Amino acid sequence: MKIADLLKVESIVLNKTLQDKNEAINELVTLMQTTGVLRDVEKYRKGVFAREQESTTGIGEGIAIPHCKSDAVIKPQIVAMVAPQGVDYQSLDGEPAKLFFLIAAPNSEDNVHLEVLAKLSAMLMDFDFTEKLIAATSASEFLRLLEEKADEGKKEIEEKKQCKILAVTSCPTGIAHTYMAAEGLEIAAKKLGVAIKVETRGSGGAKNSLTAEDIEQAECIIVAADATVPLARFKGKKLIQTKVADGIHKAEELIQRALSGNVATYQASSGYTAENVSTEKLSFGRQLYKHLMSGVSHMLPFIIGGGILKAIAFLCDIGRTPVENLGNITKVAQLFSTIGDAAFAMFLPIFAMYIAYSIADRPGLVVGFAGGILATNAKFNIATLCFGVQMNAAPGFIGAIFAGFAAGYLVLLLKKVTEKIPDNLDGIRATFIYPLGGVLGIGLIMFLFNVPFSYIGEGLEWTFNKLAASSENNLALAAVAGFIFGAMMSIDFGGPINKAAYVTGTAAIATAIANGSTIGSNVMAAVMIGGMIPPLAIALSTTIAPQKWTKKQRSDGLVNYLMGLAFITEGAIPYAAQDAKRIIPCCALGAGIAGMMSMLFGCASPAPHGGIFVIPVVHNWYWYLLSIVVGTIVAALLLSFLKKPLPAEEAELGNNWAAKLWKKKK
Repeated sequence: MKIADLLKVESIVLNKTLQDKNEAINELVTLMQTTGVLRDVEKYRKGVFAREQESTTGIGEGIAIPHCKSDAVIKPQIVAMVAPQGVDYQSLDGEPAKLFFLIAAPNSEDNVHLEVLAKLSAMLMDFDFTEKLIAATSASEFLRLLEEKADEGKKEIEEKKQCKILAVTSCPTGIAHTYMAAEGLEIAAKKLGVAIKVETRGSGGAKNSLTAEDIEQAECIIVAADATVPLARFKGKKLIQTKVADGIHKAEELIQRALSGNVATYQASSGYTAENVSTEKLSFGRQLYKHLMSGVSHMLPFIIGGGILKAIAFLCDIGRTPVENLGNITKVAQLFSTIGDAAFAMFLPIFAMYIAYSIADRPGLVVGFAGGILATNAKFNIATLCFGVQMNAAPGFIGAIFAGFAAGYLVLLLKKVTEKIPDNLDGIRATFIYPLGGVLGIGLIMFLFNVPFSYIGEGLEWTFNKLAASSENNLALAAVAGFIFGAMMSIDFGGPINKAAYVTGTAAIATAIANGSTIGSNVMAAVMIGGMIPPLAIALSTTIAPQKWTKKQRSDGLVNYLMGLAFITEGAIPYAAQDAKRIIPCCALGAGIAGMMSMLFGCASPAPHGGIFVIPVVHNWYWYLLSIVVGTIVAALLLSFLKKPLPAEEAELGNNWAAKLWKKKK
């Protein structure tokens, strides 16, 4: 169905002056009423406002496309309005809306409103074109511009519909960002009339996996990932590689780029993939972050499983003596402790292995693993083997990071050095040169560098021990450290700052368990509580101040209670994306206060994940719960007072008890 068939000259209003969003929608509905396609004007009006509550139809760049599918509509229709001065429409980019299209569609199965919405959105992606529409001097000129644009893009749209795009999304933790990026790409593709299939590589493994047939038929592949994704299967295909955040915030831009054809073809060398696609060159710092997060995401299961089993072993021996042997006194405790130690002992080699894998793909696995093993050995260094100087600590966490990066780049060097080997001898590289040269090379590197990293490990161990004891010996240090760690978890909700705090917490756990601590890590407790506060605070605010949030936000807020309790900070991201200037400071302050209280009360968590579900193994758990409650309430109250109330039509409060209470107070 053509847009020109649904929009008439008499259904276009130019040079309108509007006061607010509600007036804009009401004027558009009144204009729609004049077309004679509405059975029940008020029912249709209510439907338009109800759609607006789900999410704003202000798509940004000065454009708004409200729409409603209802049995109050007799047949499809569009009306258009231009307000050159603009009006606050709560658009996605926060800019005033000037160009409005209202779509009415009957309640049938053909979803004509989605077809029209996709066509309109595709046309309006041309910002020069939208400026011409806003500047039109007559309704007939406005309609002529639309018709010309539709004819111009008809062939291009038909080609796009035949084009198939594939995508892969993955984030370090494999929880929220992975699926948000997939949804963003799917929505953008649907809007542009493009077929797409998205493979998600989350914490539960790959879902909706791309088949060989899918890849063969694809025109272009988009890889939006901050974790390692196997790319060798895409050899010979046009490939865009970017960060997972772009799949959320720049989905349409990525789809348009894939459709343009101006994308380099991916070539894997020697059957292996180096994750440095030329189609989008990442900064060196971003590359380091990506490789590090690949290691983090793969080591987490070992830390979580091993750490919690060790904590259970401690619980089994509570009340028994000698205290210094807790976790190894009873047979049951010894069982849990042995299994936990086995899993926990592997996390540093796995960490180094997958950093190297992210850099050099499969050849990096064995070299990185060997480097990680050597980073756990305090005796393997030039000082001990040659001069008899004993190191008090293994290189540990920092040494494993170094080993992973050194192994990855060493393998890349071996690839470069051997790239001129004849093709008929190419198999020697993978089966002989990479394993032998790589393992020997990383061994010699760690033999030399384990000395400084052992000293760094001793320094970190001393630091973490001091922090863990600060709640008793230095309250000021406890308060500052707890506030900083807690607030860091709430600044970018799963981004680099959040991950830096989390990695610090897991390193503190490693040190605590290596020392046979019966308590665990004060630092990890502050980090985990800081990550729980944002979704919990937002959820509480949507409950006690419903007039400040849309109906959909209140509905999602219920899910955020569970996400917050489970230590899934990413539940706050959709809210922060719409109102970062209020959400982030409020949540960071509440999380900082909770982290500070946790440190002051001497709370410690031997488990690096789990939130409320690992409370039984948290030391001073009752004070920990109090810290969660206080931090949540502080952030929720700040949000509830600082956010502006929504218009009644958009809030759709009904008989909400909290809204009535706020009204009485006023």
